[in-house]
Amino acid sequence: MATLKQLKTFIAVAEYKKMSEAARKLYVSQPTVSQIISDLEEEYGLLLFERQPKELKITPAGQTFLSSAQQIIAIHTNLEQNMKNIHSKRPLRIGATLTVGNTLISTLAETLMKDYPDLDISVFIDNTRMIEHRMIHNELDIALVEGIITREEIVTDPIIDDYLCLFCGKEHPLAALDTITVEDLHNQTFIMRERGSGTRAIFENIMLTHHIPFQTKWECSSGTAIIDAVRHNMGLGVLSFRCIEEFVEKGEIQVCHLEGISMKRYFYLCYNKNNPVNSQMLNFIDAAKKMQLPDDKHLFFNK
Repeated sequence: MATLKQLKTFIAVAEYKKMSEAARKLYVSQPTVSQIISDLEEEYGLLLFERQPKELKITPAGQTFLSSAQQIIAIHTNLEQNMKNIHSKRPLRIGATLTVGNTLISTLAETLMKDYPDLDISVFIDNTRMIEHRMIHNELDIALVEGIITREEIVTDPIIDDYLCLFCGKEHPLAALDTITVEDLHNQTFIMRERGSGTRAIFENIMLTHHIPFQTKWECSSGTAIIDAVRHNMGLGVLSFRCIEEFVEKGEIQVCHLEGISMKRYFYLCYNKNNPVNSQMLNFIDAAKKMQLPDDKHLFFNK
Protein backbone atom coordinates (compact mmCIF):
# COMPACT_ATOMS: atom_id res chain seq x y z
CA MET A 1 0.00 0.00 0.00
CA ALA A 2 1.25 3.48 -0.88
CA THR A 3 2.65 5.54 1.97
CA LEU A 4 1.88 9.20 2.61
CA LYS A 5 5.38 10.11 1.46
CA GLN A 6 4.82 8.26 -1.82
CA LEU A 7 1.45 9.93 -2.34
CA LYS A 8 2.88 13.40 -1.69
CA THR A 9 5.74 12.72 -4.08
CA PHE A 10 3.37 11.48 -6.78
CA ILE A 11 1.18 14.59 -6.39
CA ALA A 12 4.24 16.84 -6.72
CA VAL A 13 5.38 15.07 -9.90
CA ALA A 14 1.87 15.37 -11.37
CA GLU A 15 1.86 19.08 -10.48
CA TYR A 16 5.28 20.02 -11.86
CA LYS A 17 5.50 17.42 -14.66
CA LYS A 18 9.22 17.00 -14.05
CA MET A 19 10.90 14.76 -11.48
CA SER A 20 13.75 17.24 -11.06
CA GLU A 21 11.34 20.07 -10.22
CA ALA A 22 9.29 17.88 -7.87
CA ALA A 23 12.51 16.85 -6.12
CA ARG A 24 13.54 20.50 -5.70
CA LYS A 25 10.16 21.43 -4.22
CA LEU A 26 10.23 18.45 -1.85
CA TYR A 27 13.89 18.97 -0.84
CA VAL A 28 14.89 15.45 -1.87
CA SER A 29 17.12 14.05 -4.60
CA GLN A 30 15.84 13.34 -8.11
CA PRO A 31 16.80 9.62 -7.88
CA THR A 32 14.62 9.38 -4.76
CA VAL A 33 11.63 10.78 -6.62
CA SER A 34 12.27 8.57 -9.63
CA GLN A 35 12.48 5.47 -7.40
CA ILE A 36 9.22 6.31 -5.63
CA ILE A 37 7.35 6.65 -8.94
CA SER A 38 8.85 3.39 -10.19
CA ASP A 39 7.88 1.63 -6.94
CA LEU A 40 4.28 2.84 -7.25
CA GLU A 41 4.04 1.70 -10.87
CA GLU A 42 5.46 -1.69 -9.96
CA GLU A 43 3.16 -2.07 -6.95
CA TYR A 44 -0.01 -1.38 -8.93
CA GLY A 45 1.18 -2.83 -12.24
CA LEU A 46 0.26 0.40 -14.06
CA LEU A 47 2.05 3.12 -16.01
CA LEU A 48 1.33 6.34 -14.14
CA PHE A 49 3.36 8.70 -16.35
CA GLU A 50 4.44 8.69 -19.97
CA ARG A 51 8.12 9.72 -20.16
CA GLN A 52 8.34 12.39 -22.87
CA PRO A 53 11.46 14.38 -23.86
CA LYS A 54 10.56 17.67 -22.16
CA GLU A 55 8.08 16.67 -19.45
CA LEU A 56 6.05 13.84 -18.02
CA LYS A 57 2.48 13.26 -19.15
CA ILE A 58 0.11 11.70 -16.66
CA THR A 59 -1.76 8.63 -17.95
CA PRO A 60 -5.50 7.94 -17.42
CA ALA A 61 -4.51 5.47 -14.70
CA GLY A 62 -2.28 8.13 -13.19
CA GLN A 63 -5.15 10.63 -13.23
CA THR A 64 -7.34 8.19 -11.29
CA PHE A 65 -4.51 7.60 -8.84
CA LEU A 66 -3.98 11.38 -8.48
CA SER A 67 -7.59 12.02 -7.52
CA SER A 68 -7.50 9.38 -4.79
CA ALA A 69 -4.09 10.51 -3.58
CA GLN A 70 -5.27 14.11 -3.19
CA GLN A 71 -8.30 12.99 -1.20
CA ILE A 72 -6.18 10.81 1.12
CA ILE A 73 -3.67 13.62 1.78
CA ALA A 74 -6.50 16.11 2.41
CA ILE A 75 -8.19 13.76 4.90
CA HIS A 76 -4.88 13.13 6.67
CA THR A 77 -4.13 16.87 6.88
CA ASN A 78 -7.57 17.56 8.29
CA LEU A 79 -7.16 14.74 10.83
CA GLU A 80 -3.80 16.14 11.95
CA GLN A 81 -5.24 19.63 12.39
CA ASN A 82 -8.30 18.40 14.26
CA MET A 83 -6.33 16.26 16.68
CA LYS A 84 -3.73 18.92 17.36
CA ASN A 85 -6.43 21.45 18.12
CA ILE A 86 -9.02 19.22 19.77
CA HIS A 87 -8.64 21.05 23.09
CA SER A 88 -7.97 24.47 21.64
CA LYS A 89 -9.27 26.82 18.97
CA ARG A 90 -10.60 25.80 15.54
CA PRO A 91 -8.00 26.73 12.89
CA LEU A 92 -9.13 28.48 9.71
CA ARG A 93 -6.64 29.36 6.97
CA ILE A 94 -8.19 32.02 4.74
CA GLY A 95 -6.94 33.11 1.33
CA ALA A 96 -7.85 36.42 -0.27
CA THR A 97 -6.89 38.13 -3.49
CA LEU A 98 -5.55 41.68 -3.25
CA THR A 99 -8.82 43.53 -3.86
CA VAL A 100 -10.61 41.37 -1.31
CA GLY A 101 -7.69 41.79 1.07
CA ASN A 102 -7.72 45.58 0.72
CA THR A 103 -11.46 46.03 1.13
CA LEU A 104 -13.25 43.12 2.81
CA ILE A 105 -11.15 40.56 4.58
CA SER A 106 -10.37 42.55 7.74
CA THR A 107 -14.05 43.29 8.34
CA LEU A 108 -14.93 39.67 7.64
CA ALA A 109 -12.22 38.35 9.97
CA GLU A 110 -13.28 40.79 12.69
CA THR A 111 -16.89 39.60 12.41
CA LEU A 112 -15.84 35.95 12.59
CA MET A 113 -13.65 36.48 15.64
CA LYS A 114 -16.45 38.36 17.40
CA ASP A 115 -19.14 35.78 16.58
CA TYR A 116 -16.89 32.72 17.02
CA PRO A 117 -14.19 33.41 19.63
CA ASP A 118 -12.91 29.84 19.31
CA LEU A 119 -11.68 30.43 15.76
CA ASP A 120 -7.93 30.67 15.17
CA ILE A 121 -7.75 32.67 11.93
CA SER A 122 -4.75 33.14 9.65
CA VAL A 123 -4.89 35.04 6.36
CA PHE A 124 -2.79 34.88 3.19
CA ILE A 125 -3.24 37.65 0.59
CA ASP A 126 -1.92 37.46 -2.98
CA ASN A 127 -3.21 37.40 -6.55
CA THR A 128 -5.59 34.76 -7.91
CA ARG A 129 -2.83 32.64 -9.40
CA MET A 130 -1.01 32.29 -6.06
CA ILE A 131 -4.20 31.64 -4.08
CA GLU A 132 -5.08 28.85 -6.53
CA HIS A 133 -1.60 27.35 -6.11
CA ARG A 134 -1.87 27.34 -2.32
CA MET A 135 -5.32 25.76 -2.37
CA ILE A 136 -4.13 22.95 -4.62
CA HIS A 137 -1.35 22.23 -2.13
CA ASN A 138 -3.71 22.26 0.89
CA GLU A 139 -2.11 25.37 2.36
CA LEU A 140 -5.48 27.17 2.59
CA ASP A 141 -8.90 25.99 3.77
CA ILE A 142 -11.07 28.54 1.99
CA ALA A 143 -10.67 31.74 -0.02
CA LEU A 144 -12.34 34.71 -1.64
CA VAL A 145 -10.92 35.59 -5.06
CA GLU A 146 -11.73 38.12 -7.77
CA GLY A 147 -10.25 36.21 -10.68
CA ILE A 148 -11.04 33.01 -12.52
CA ILE A 149 -9.91 29.71 -11.01
CA THR A 150 -8.94 27.13 -13.63
CA ARG A 151 -8.16 24.01 -11.60
CA GLU A 152 -10.98 21.47 -11.54
CA GLU A 153 -10.11 20.43 -7.99
CA ILE A 154 -11.29 23.80 -6.66
CA VAL A 155 -14.98 24.53 -6.12
CA THR A 156 -15.93 28.14 -7.00
CA ASP A 157 -19.17 29.88 -6.08
CA PRO A 158 -19.98 33.52 -6.99
CA ILE A 159 -20.94 34.81 -3.57
CA ILE A 160 -20.38 38.62 -3.45
CA ASP A 161 -21.24 41.25 -6.09
CA ASP A 162 -18.53 43.68 -7.14
CA TYR A 163 -18.01 46.30 -9.85
CA LEU A 164 -14.87 47.33 -11.67
CA CYS A 165 -14.53 51.05 -12.38
CA LEU A 166 -12.52 52.87 -15.01
CA PHE A 167 -11.18 56.08 -13.48
CA CYS A 168 -8.93 59.04 -14.29
CA GLY A 169 -7.29 62.08 -12.72
CA LYS A 170 -9.14 65.40 -12.57
CA GLU A 171 -6.93 66.88 -15.31
CA HIS A 172 -7.21 63.96 -17.72
CA PRO A 173 -9.01 64.80 -21.01
CA LEU A 174 -11.64 62.10 -20.34
CA ALA A 175 -12.59 63.79 -17.05
CA ALA A 176 -14.53 66.43 -18.99
CA LEU A 177 -16.86 63.83 -20.58
CA ASP A 178 -20.11 62.73 -18.92
CA THR A 179 -19.85 59.34 -20.60
CA ILE A 180 -17.29 57.70 -22.84
CA THR A 181 -17.37 54.83 -25.33
CA VAL A 182 -14.95 51.94 -25.42
CA GLU A 183 -13.52 53.47 -28.63
CA ASP A 184 -12.39 56.49 -26.57
CA LEU A 185 -9.91 54.14 -24.90
CA HIS A 186 -8.04 53.50 -28.16
CA ASN A 187 -4.28 53.67 -27.41
CA GLN A 188 -4.85 55.22 -23.97
CA THR A 189 -2.18 54.74 -21.32
CA PHE A 190 -3.13 52.58 -18.34
CA ILE A 191 -1.82 51.95 -14.84
CA MET A 192 -2.65 48.26 -14.37
CA ARG A 193 -2.55 45.52 -11.77
CA GLU A 194 0.13 42.85 -12.12
CA ARG A 195 -0.26 39.77 -14.33
CA GLY A 196 -2.13 37.04 -12.50
CA SER A 197 -4.62 39.59 -11.17
CA GLY A 198 -8.32 38.89 -11.74
CA THR A 199 -9.00 42.63 -12.13
CA ARG A 200 -6.47 42.92 -14.95
CA ALA A 201 -7.65 39.74 -16.69
CA ILE A 202 -11.28 40.90 -16.77
CA PHE A 203 -10.45 44.34 -18.19
CA GLU A 204 -7.99 42.99 -20.76
CA ASN A 205 -10.65 40.56 -21.95
CA ILE A 206 -13.11 43.44 -22.46
CA MET A 207 -10.56 45.38 -24.51
CA LEU A 208 -9.63 42.27 -26.52
CA THR A 209 -13.30 41.49 -27.23
CA HIS A 210 -13.84 45.01 -28.60
CA HIS A 211 -10.50 45.02 -30.47
CA ILE A 212 -9.27 48.12 -28.65
CA PRO A 213 -5.47 48.49 -28.38
CA PHE A 214 -4.09 50.19 -25.26
CA GLN A 215 -0.79 50.74 -23.53
CA THR A 216 0.16 49.46 -20.10
CA LYS A 217 2.91 51.81 -18.95
CA TRP A 218 2.77 51.05 -15.22
CA GLU A 219 1.85 47.84 -13.42
CA CYS A 220 1.88 46.96 -9.75
CA SER A 221 0.09 44.91 -7.11
CA SER A 222 -0.79 47.92 -4.94
CA GLY A 223 -4.19 49.50 -5.50
CA THR A 224 -3.09 52.56 -3.54
CA ALA A 225 -0.09 53.04 -5.85
CA ILE A 226 -2.34 52.76 -8.91
CA ILE A 227 -4.75 55.36 -7.52
CA ASP A 228 -1.86 57.71 -6.72
CA ALA A 229 -0.41 57.37 -10.24
CA VAL A 230 -3.82 58.04 -11.79
CA ARG A 231 -4.34 60.99 -9.45
CA HIS A 232 -1.10 62.46 -10.86
CA ASN A 233 -2.38 61.95 -14.43
CA MET A 234 0.04 59.17 -15.33
CA GLY A 235 -2.77 57.25 -17.05
CA LEU A 236 -6.13 55.58 -16.56
CA GLY A 237 -6.83 52.96 -13.90
CA VAL A 238 -9.20 50.04 -13.41
CA LEU A 239 -10.00 48.85 -9.89
CA SER A 240 -12.92 47.69 -7.82
CA PHE A 241 -15.38 50.36 -6.72
CA ARG A 242 -14.59 49.29 -3.18
CA CYS A 243 -10.97 50.39 -3.66
CA ILE A 244 -11.63 53.84 -5.09
CA GLU A 245 -14.87 54.98 -3.40
CA GLU A 246 -13.11 57.06 -0.74
CA PHE A 247 -10.93 58.87 -3.29
CA VAL A 248 -13.86 59.60 -5.60
CA GLU A 249 -15.86 61.08 -2.72
CA LYS A 250 -12.88 63.31 -1.85
CA GLY A 251 -12.76 64.53 -5.46
CA GLU A 252 -9.20 63.28 -6.01
CA ILE A 253 -10.10 61.02 -8.95
CA GLN A 254 -13.10 60.66 -11.23
CA VAL A 255 -15.03 57.65 -12.52
CA CYS A 256 -15.27 57.38 -16.30
CA HIS A 257 -18.71 56.06 -17.15
CA LEU A 258 -18.34 53.56 -19.99
CA GLU A 259 -21.37 53.53 -22.26
CA GLY A 260 -22.83 50.07 -22.90
CA ILE A 261 -20.09 48.21 -21.01
CA SER A 262 -20.89 46.33 -17.82
CA MET A 263 -17.97 45.59 -15.55
CA LYS A 264 -19.99 43.84 -12.89
CA ARG A 265 -18.20 40.80 -11.52
CA TYR A 266 -18.18 38.58 -8.46
CA PHE A 267 -15.90 37.61 -5.66
CA TYR A 268 -15.77 33.81 -5.69
CA LEU A 269 -15.83 31.56 -2.67
CA CYS A 270 -13.28 28.78 -3.23
CA TYR A 271 -12.21 25.58 -1.53
CA ASN A 272 -10.56 22.34 -2.55
CA LYS A 273 -13.25 19.74 -3.25
CA ASN A 274 -10.97 17.01 -1.92
CA ASN A 275 -11.06 18.59 1.54
CA PRO A 276 -13.97 18.05 3.93
CA VAL A 277 -16.00 21.21 4.65
CA ASN A 278 -15.61 21.73 8.39
CA SER A 279 -17.54 23.90 10.84
CA GLN A 280 -15.17 26.85 10.62
CA MET A 281 -15.46 26.91 6.83
CA LEU A 282 -19.27 26.98 7.18
CA ASN A 283 -18.94 29.89 9.63
CA PHE A 284 -16.85 31.73 7.03
CA ILE A 285 -19.36 31.06 4.24
CA ASP A 286 -22.28 32.39 6.31
CA ALA A 287 -20.38 35.57 7.18
CA ALA A 288 -19.18 36.14 3.58
CA LYS A 289 -22.74 35.99 2.22
CA LYS A 290 -23.57 39.09 4.26
CA MET A 291 -20.80 41.21 2.70
CA GLN A 292 -22.86 42.74 -0.13
CA LEU A 293 -22.87 46.31 -1.41
CA PRO A 294 -25.80 48.50 -0.28
CA ASP A 295 -28.63 48.68 -2.84
CA ASP A 296 -28.05 52.37 -3.62
CA LYS A 297 -24.45 51.83 -4.78
CA HIS A 298 -25.57 50.99 -8.31
CA LEU A 299 -26.06 54.73 -8.88
CA PHE A 300 -22.30 55.06 -8.69
CA PHE A 301 -21.84 53.01 -11.84
CA ASN A 302 -24.54 54.52 -14.04
CA LYS A 303 -24.86 58.10 -15.17
